[in-house]
Amino acid sequence: MQIGTGRFRVPALIVVAAFLAFGGCGTVAPRLYLLGYPSDVTSVMRDETALPLIEVEPVLVPDFQDSRDILVRKGTNELVADPLARWGERLSVGMTRALTTALAKRQPDFRVTSSQPVLVAARKVRVDVDTFEIREDGLCLLGARWSITKDGDRQTTTTDYARFSVKAVGVDTGAVVVAMTQAIDQLADRISEALNDQ
Repeated sequence: MQIGTGRFRVPALIVVAAFLAFGGCGTVAPRLYLLGYPSDVTSVMRDETALPLIEVEPVLVPDFQDSRDILVRKGTNELVADPLARWGERLSVGMTRALTTALAKRQPDFRVTSSQPVLVAARKVRVDVDTFEIREDGLCLLGARWSITKDGDRQTTTTDYARFSVKAVGVDTGAVVVAMTQAIDQLADRISEALNDQ
């Protein structure tokens, strides 16, 4: 079958192929998700010049997880990427941002940042995650070791490990991301307690 008249006849197969190639197939773009909470819309101004600094180093996560894929553990050893959802940033970047924000809320007398500071930080926080996974039933597991140093890394004041579990209210991706954010909050609580004990 051909479409057109006279010398401008085009095989129908080419027309169908072009239609599919340029969006006629109706593919759905994946939803993008971020860890943490939306920024507060309340206007805030404060002078942080004199505040001591807490530096949060980039969070280390297992290499197989440090991508934009949202992975779900199935069974014992299988990981499946969600075809309809992705992280808006690499997992390590998202965790660092969410943890820094959570610590800043818990440490109002400090300036908490994940950026490389110009001045020596009063405290430096390092976090090494060995587990941050989603199960098929919506259970989120987070296991992390962290250390706190001071005096320009010359003195380690705390090294600790904890594991947290949060059950999502549903198995949809949105609910699971909320549970993962809550697990990061629990980690921030522990690290903040250690900072307060310094």
